[in-house]
Amino acid sequence: MHFTIVGTGAIGSLWGLKLRQAGHQVHLLTRHQEVTLERGFEKAQPVYFAANQPDLLKDSDCIVICVKAFHVEAAIHRILPNLHPDMPVVLMHNGMGTTDTALRLVSNNPLLFATTSHGSLMLSSTEIKHTGIGETRVGGINALGKRCDFLADVLDHALSPCCWDEHIQQALWHKLAINCMINPLSAIDQIPNGDLLLPRYQEQLLLLSKEIAQVMNTEGIATSGDDVLHKTLDVAQATASNYSSMNRDIFHQRRSEIDFITGYLIKRAALHGIATPKNTALYKAIKNLESSYDNT
Repeated sequence: MHFTIVGTGAIGSLWGLKLRQAGHQVHLLTRHQEVTLERGFEKAQPVYFAANQPDLLKDSDCIVICVKAFHVEAAIHRILPNLHPDMPVVLMHNGMGTTDTALRLVSNNPLLFATTSHGSLMLSSTEIKHTGIGETRVGGINALGKRCDFLADVLDHALSPCCWDEHIQQALWHKLAINCMINPLSAIDQIPNGDLLLPRYQEQLLLLSKEIAQVMNTEGIATSGDDVLHKTLDVAQATASNYSSMNRDIFHQRRSEIDFITGYLIKRAALHGIATPKNTALYKAIKNLESSYDNT
């Protein structure tokens, strides 16, 4: 197949390299103007990708959008002039809250969402490290997207395991719950994920998980505080040496996806009249850190 990957950060580069290794043609789309981009795995020979070429975008069989959640709308606007109606568009980012925008802009295309727990780290502008083996779940957002279950097999062949999920919204909520727990705490204290297993974090994690579970239950997702907590601790254990994406954003003084992670949880809670003081405190702490950046 011919893929266009929009966004060449850690996850976009990981999928680009894996799809290329699986024999697919991969074109990259970035905010820059290069016509070729170099990417490679740690200590491996780099690969050169065609980039930012409208003809290759137009000829793509599938577009995978791997930008930050707050860049999704701009990314869709950029691909629209070369988007034919049969071309599936896959969103792959942390957090929730972009699907309404995507449905409004590409309602005539198959629209899908993929969520992955694979870990990837940019070691330099051209080199990445696959830091953790996870799983990817993909499912349709609209009726046309729900007919594209074959993409799960294609993605699984490139980077296993990947499975089709008829209830992708549930998978997104479970991923959001874990992100609400790990990302802000690890970013505020600038710690690797595994440090959240330390005793000093357990009471705070328990209180956070109870709030999150209450919102999820009201959204129709059956879970409990204990279930959210245990799944989060399992991920923290499995990715103990990794730094969350929000941790790296705060470290490098970049905008984080807090509005699409904890911010989304708080918005949904407010609609249901649910108080989330512990999650709101983390949200405010991250926003305060972002506002303190010295951008002079």
